[in-house]
Amino acid sequence: MSDTPPSQLPPPREPAVNLPSAVVWLIVALGLIQGGRSLLSAYDDYVLMSWFAFVPARISLWLAPDRVDDVVSAMTMSVPGQDLADRLQLVRLLLADGGPRLWTLLTYGLLHGSWLHLVTNLVWLAAFGSPVARRLGSGRFLSLMALSTIGGALLHWFSRELDVLPLVGASAAVSGATAAAIRFVFAPGLRFGSLADDAVVRAIPAEPTGQLWRNSRAMLFIGIWFATNILFGAGLVPILGEETSIAWEAHIGGFLVGLLIFPLFDKGVVRR
Repeated sequence: MSDTPPSQLPPPREPAVNLPSAVVWLIVALGLIQGGRSLLSAYDDYVLMSWFAFVPARISLWLAPDRVDDVVSAMTMSVPGQDLADRLQLVRLLLADGGPRLWTLLTYGLLHGSWLHLVTNLVWLAAFGSPVARRLGSGRFLSLMALSTIGGALLHWFSRELDVLPLVGASAAVSGATAAAIRFVFAPGLRFGSLADDAVVRAIPAEPTGQLWRNSRAMLFIGIWFATNILFGAGLVPILGEETSIAWEAHIGGFLVGLLIFPLFDKGVVRR
């Protein structure tokens, strides 16, 4: 037994990675999936995408099989020349089975278009997903992320019902976590550094849906978030290193789901 007075003991070491376990495991899982895909041949990766990426036209043709001509017509109008032949080959692979593959409403969130796409989502997940995971706990946090993923896919389908391009990325889930975090991280007087403390995060009063508009910092963040998503998604602002478009509708769908269902999962304090 040591005789050293407590006041002279060295302070405990801070962990090297101060992230909730659910966030850490998500980061590891998404990284391993992307790394595994990099080992596949181009064709095998193409087949993997056909099974797990979300394709809006699949749902549309499942609900109305006679709309196949609409899918081809929409593609013909938007894709000229040789690109059209390549797209038709993609359609044959993606729609050959004629089934909706409803699991892709969720599994598309496990795939990413590039390492840059993945890293961007992981940085955002660490920043905004961490306080939500601390407040909700792993189970409720992952449930919110899953529902936000599905909500993002559904809004993407609603706005691009004839699109055959695969949708991938955890952006809708991360957007849902971001919206959930807005409910409490902009509380008056809160220092962002304190969000690394589980007890502090759970004690922050959350903003009710009807009162959120009174929080000027939260509303400013929401305005900037929507503006940047629409600007990048519409192609008005180019994205360095990315050749694919941003599915901003999926981001907004995930955001709205996370914002609206957060009270169903939250067991913390609510501002009165």
